[in-house]
Parts: sequence; C-alpha cells; structure tokens
Amino acid sequence: MRFFKKTTDPDDLDDRHIMMGAFMATLLGIAAGLALFPNEASIVGVFLVAFSEAITVEALLERNRREVWGPNASPAEANRKMAASLFMLFLGIFMAYVIAVQLAPFDELDNWFDRQLGNFMGGSMADVHFADFVEILRRNVLVLLVSFLFALFYRHGGMLLVLAWNASKWGVIFSYVARMASRDDDVFLPIYLARTFVCIIPHLFAEAFAYILVAMSGVFLSKGLAKYSLSSDEFTQVGGAVLRIAGMSFVILVVAGALEAYLAPILVTALFRH
Repeated sequence: MRFFKKTTDPDDLDDRHIMMGAFMATLLGIAAGLALFPNEASIVGVFLVAFSEAITVEALLERNRREVWGPNASPAEANRKMAASLFMLFLGIFMAYVIAVQLAPFDELDNWFDRQLGNFMGGSMADVHFADFVEILRRNVLVLLVSFLFALFYRHGGMLLVLAWNASKWGVIFSYVARMASRDDDVFLPIYLARTFVCIIPHLFAEAFAYILVAMSGVFLSKGLAKYSLSSDEFTQVGGAVLRIAGMSFVILVVAGALEAYLAPILVTALFRH
C-alpha cells in the first residue's frame, strides 16, 4: 500500500515510484490490450495506460496547486517539480514499450505494435534519415499545438494521452530498429540498443520536456478559465504562468529540433556508418 501512496497522495509523491508505477501500468495495459482486444491492442494499451495514470496526475496537480497558492508559494519551483514528475511518468511508459518490443515474439511485432510503427519499414539505424531543421520544427510545432489543445480541452486526460502516445511510439520504433538489426549475426542486441539510445535520447527527451510543459500550460489555462474571472488577479497570475511555461516549451522544442537535425546524424554516422 505504501507504494501506491507514493503515487497517489499529494503529500507523499515520489518521482521514482511514479516512474515504476507508470512502467508496471504500461506493461499491464499492453497485456490487457492483447488479451481483450488483440486486433487493436497497440492503441488500446495506450488508452489503458492513460486511464491508469490519471489518479497520479490528479495528485500531481493537487500538489502543484497547494505549492503555488500556499503561504510559502514558489510557483516556479512548483512547476519545475511537476514537470520533472511528469517526465518520470513519461520515462516509465517509454521504458516499458522498449522492453515489450524486446520480449515480444519476433513474428508478432508488426501486429502487436502496428499503430506505433505505422508505415515504418524497419531497417537499421544506418538507414535512418533525419529531416532538415525547418521540416523537423514545422512537424514538432504541430505536435506542440495539438498537445496544448488536448490539454486545454481534456485537461489531464488529454495530457496523458499525448504523453503516453509519444512515449509508446518512440519506445516502439527505436527498440524495433534494434530488434530488426539483431537478425544479423554480427549484431549484439544490448550494445546496438544502447548505441541507438545514445543517438536519439538527446532530441527525444528534449521534445518530451517541451510537450510536457506545453500540456501543463494547457491544463493550467483550462483550470484558470473555469475557476477565475478574466479580470481577476488570480487569472492574471495563471495567465502569466501559462505564457512563461508555453514560451519555455517552444524554446526547448527549437533546441530539440536542432539536436535532431544536426547532432543525431553525427552520432549515427559515428556509431553505425563506419
């Protein structure tokens, strides 16, 4: 019971437990999706994870509210703590999908994770093509806007769906690349997977932080609109926080785009194209 208290009690939340809880909930969601809806397991699992983690995000929002409006308020620190906790939740989901791909029967990979894979055609990291910076930024800004709107209209439910989907997609695709490459007898899978993560983690984790921050701003704006009048001092404070957080998310997204466009190809060349 103490474990669940660490993920559901606003006064006793712990990031390590949040990550472990998300990890276990994701594996359970994948298994339940495969058992109950085998033809749509890849998308059902994401929804189940979002549902299961709702109570944790509600607790995070309550902790944030207390810290922002409390007698010893430090809004910036409160929002930093919430972003860090949400990133740990994201990381738990991401890791679960990476491991699920490695444990899945090889012949079932395309069926079990078809939504995440989409039109992806396998191959190896040496075959991965990175778009130019402008194209990457255009694509990511669109995702940023969708993340904000989902959070604005569906609050923590929309936030969770966006985070769970991105974590599942990224976890599946790059774990799948390593799994496909391991068909070559010269490839040692753990090393290949580690090299893959060295190439992708800088820009993917930066993107994740950007989406987390913009989703937070959407939830805060939604709650502010519902609770305060537009002319109130409280809404002015909420609006200022929303603008600062959304602005920071865009800056981080630009950095993530630069890492993907310029750093990732260098790392791939150094580790896989020699």
